[in-house]
Amino acid sequence: MTGCGAPPAIPGPTTTVTAPPSVVVFDPQTSGKVLAERIKARAKPTDPGVTISEVECKNFPDIKVNTHTDCQMVVNGVKRGYRATFTERDGHYEIKAQELTW
Repeated sequence: MTGCGAPPAIPGPTTTVTAPPSVVVFDPQTSGKVLAERIKARAKPTDPGVTISEVECKNFPDIKVNTHTDCQMVVNGVKRGYRATFTERDGHYEIKAQELTW
């Protein structure tokens, strides 16, 4: 007796996809500049009339969870201070307002 099961799978061609490595080259001498460029590229103000420019961050020695660096940016023509703290996992960060540090 035969049942109503699915027919046996017929092997098909195998496809291999090779993705480029997602390696972040970290250089403590340029880390602040790279972070500032990322912040500026990803900045999406919640208010439509807000403009962000001239983002700067201090260089930092490593990208590890719970480390931070100070940043400043011009928001609607006023220079403001921010702290970028790396959270959750290496490379992710959170930006919070603070007094200007330089």
